[in-house]
Amino acid sequence: LLASLILATAPAWSQGLCDTVPGNLVSNCGFETGDFTGWTESPGFPQDGVAGPTWNHTGFYGAALGPEGGDGTLTQWVGGQTTSYHLAFYLENIVHNTPPNDFTVFWNGVDIGPDLVDSNDFPWTLYSVNLSGFDISQQLNELTFQFRNDPGHWGLDDVVVTATPEPSSLMLFGTGVLGLAGVIRRKVKL
Repeated sequence: LLASLILATAPAWSQGLCDTVPGNLVSNCGFETGDFTGWTESPGFPQDGVAGPTWNHTGFYGAALGPEGGDGTLTQWVGGQTTSYHLAFYLENIVHNTPPNDFTVFWNGVDIGPDLVDSNDFPWTLYSVNLSGFDISQQLNELTFQFRNDPGHWGLDDVVVTATPEPSSLMLFGTGVLGLAGVIRRKVKL
């Protein structure tokens, strides 16, 4: 019994690519806990789960998402009061699927793509998008993956959301750097 428990648990040092990204706001971004800790799965279709080698892009685990007969979702609240973000994730569809299947992503309830419908098989593919806004009432952002795959599964792994500098912040930073350069230049001439 103890041997099977040890084999079923990922080593504490296991991590996926997403765990190494500085400032990643997604909890359990590579599903390395071996479950959906930090995520809300609704409805809890029995065909969804966290699995090993076939479903992981990096690390030991990845999400295998494939409810039949209707869409399921995987949701997490991320971020804060920053208004600019970047989302990146890896997705695959490799189990010789036949329609129907669909996959899309929502940010604060807004469809941001990739809007895959009756998709053919494809290997791990990186999807990324720049995002804006946050839910003022929640002080966070709702990231939702919506999916269906009869009778196969989507593989999802390495989900990353990072805050990005606002253009006004970059301009302010740039002005500060130019000002500092001017002070240094004046001191050199004296």
